[in-house]
Amino acid sequence: MRWLLAVISAALFALAAGGNAYAGNPADKHELTRRVSEAAKMLAGHPNFRGMSDTQRARAVEFITGNLIFVLGHEAGHAVIREMKIPVVGREEEAADVFATLMALLCTDEFSDRVLANAALGWFFSDRRDRRRGSKMEYYGEHNMDIQRAYYIVCLMVGSNTTKFAGVATAAKLPEQRQKSCADEYLGASWSWEQLLQPHLRKPDEPRSEIKIIYGPGGGKFDIHAKVSQHIRALEAIAENLTDRFVWRAPITFEMKSCGESNARWEIYNKRVVICYELADEYAELYRQWGRTMVFSLDPKVSAATPAARDAVAQKKKALRAKRPLR
Repeated sequence: MRWLLAVISAALFALAAGGNAYAGNPADKHELTRRVSEAAKMLAGHPNFRGMSDTQRARAVEFITGNLIFVLGHEAGHAVIREMKIPVVGREEEAADVFATLMALLCTDEFSDRVLANAALGWFFSDRRDRRRGSKMEYYGEHNMDIQRAYYIVCLMVGSNTTKFAGVATAAKLPEQRQKSCADEYLGASWSWEQLLQPHLRKPDEPRSEIKIIYGPGGGKFDIHAKVSQHIRALEAIAENLTDRFVWRAPITFEMKSCGESNARWEIYNKRVVICYELADEYAELYRQWGRTMVFSLDPKVSAATPAARDAVAQKKKALRAKRPLR
């Protein structure tokens, strides 16, 4: 039963990188991977990425892109909930996170897996940053705390495929007992979304809706993010699939622009998803500060661990050797 639901959900949520038509047949995922690699080369001389090796710069671009795509999926989740009148039992913000996670997770391709891994890392990094700053924890907020959002992404990943994402669970230090319950949570979330979205699937003979794509100017400070986002076609990565798979009551718009704040939002009255270039800049800074402190391996044969965890193990071994009596 579980594998059947996964196949159904994968068909619903298949992530695509498309052209400017924003409706049609999903493009090859390798195209999106290639654009990310090209974008990393474009940043070779940029001051914010100076001092990085080619590999580090590529990882930084993939980290930024993965987090932006996840945020876009989250805001698209709000759009789906509101425009398709999807009932939400609980908090809508958490439902939107689940939608974004499933949309990437159930594609079962490597790029989408990396999107999720980077999104989880993004929440771990922002939690570390806020703790370092001594920021007040907003327990009353409409969103879960960053560390909770990170662990829930990891939980759904592990729940979908325990073997495939074992390294991620190890690096995140997700307890084994919790990993066992994650399988049930994944199955429940996947089945629930499949049931709710079934009436809104577009039939082959139905016309496709349009999602308008806008990349605003970077205003000087964020020109590089505008340039990179357009080259990667981050907005099109979600838009084409949503128009191909679902029937929308009215046209919606995806827009990236400078907002004066690091944010993203679904504007219900304008029917517009807005992603701010300031948010891309925040992710770039997060990676500069914390990118070397934690790594997720998507290789099931590798037991991933954070550099800090590896160092701790090495220190313990060194201490034990020091305590051994000389013979």
